[in-house]
Amino acid sequence: MIDIIIIILIVLFLAVYAYWITVYAHNNKELIKNLEEYDKKEKAKQQESKIHGQKQTKRKDSKTKRTRLYHS
Repeated sequence: MIDIIIIILIVLFLAVYAYWITVYAHNNKELIKNLEEYDKKEKAKQQESKIHGQKQTKRKDSKTKRTRLYHS
């Protein structure tokens, strides 16, 4: 009698454990998918900031020096 109860408990434990593993694995797959999408968006955002955020180079207007005249 005790042997049957132990076997039933082991089978129930294995069934619950198998169900928990499938749910946990599914959640991990969703988490990995979300992290990959986030990583793609961040890389695109960084690329965009590199393109739009470039500083302009300072140009020299002319080769001749300008003189300032002050009124005295």
